[in-house]
Amino acid sequence: MKESEQPALIEPGAGLRISGRGVRAMRDDLAVEAPFELRINGRSQVLLMVSPQGLEDLARGHCLSEGLTSRPEEVLGVTLGRAELPGLGPAYWADVELPRELARRARSRRVAPAATSCGLCGLESFQDLGREIRPVSSALTVDLSVVQGLFQLMERGQEVFPRTGAAHAAALGTPRDGLVSLAEDVGRHNALDKALGAALAAGQDLGGCLAAVSGRISFEMALKAARSGLPLIASVSAATTLGRSLCADLGVTLVAFARQERATVYCHPHRVLLDGVPLSARP
Repeated sequence: MKESEQPALIEPGAGLRISGRGVRAMRDDLAVEAPFELRINGRSQVLLMVSPQGLEDLARGHCLSEGLTSRPEEVLGVTLGRAELPGLGPAYWADVELPRELARRARSRRVAPAATSCGLCGLESFQDLGREIRPVSSALTVDLSVVQGLFQLMERGQEVFPRTGAAHAAALGTPRDGLVSLAEDVGRHNALDKALGAALAAGQDLGGCLAAVSGRISFEMALKAARSGLPLIASVSAATTLGRSLCADLGVTLVAFARQERATVYCHPHRVLLDGVPLSARP
């Protein structure tokens, strides 16, 4: 790709910002996220979600750090390309040319550690991202105070993070029952999966739950929420462009920057109440 064709790393996104008891429409900066398929000698190797710049460097670095190459000269060339995926927008690929024996070894290691627990495991190509997912349908409504209360319960229940600073957390709850499940893991995706599994084991209907997570809401996290039927996912952190657009398309209410008396609601605000009134109905 030419320098003039390089995509932006930041795009604006609309939402509703809550501060105290006030609500206002706003436009925020979101980090751009895009699918990136790494190919080795024309065959798909791994699918990553990336910031779409420096992709040749990413391809070379990934080959080295994952043990597909051991010396820079083993990369004989890198070809970059771009595709347009319906409903997702631009996707990118890099085809790395390796010597035949290295390419053969790479094919035997197509389940790459870099993709572990990211929500894209088992997808060999970004063409697989087009699989149909049914939009979430739920009558759940929840006051912002309940969302913020779930974060407080999550924080109090964490054991690994306070001592190490090296763990993510996810909590599921309902407006009636409060905390339903809580999990920690070094991976934010794993923490959400654990919390979902614990809720299912307890016989909980996920369509009546909301999720609070410590990490950003990227494409993979939004995908997990939608597949699970969660109507609302909230984070103390930010959302990416694909995280927001996926939640919007699949009926999931997305709340970011959820901190004491503050939050940003990016889509489906009718599920979030402030003083008993849906955000979508407020003047």
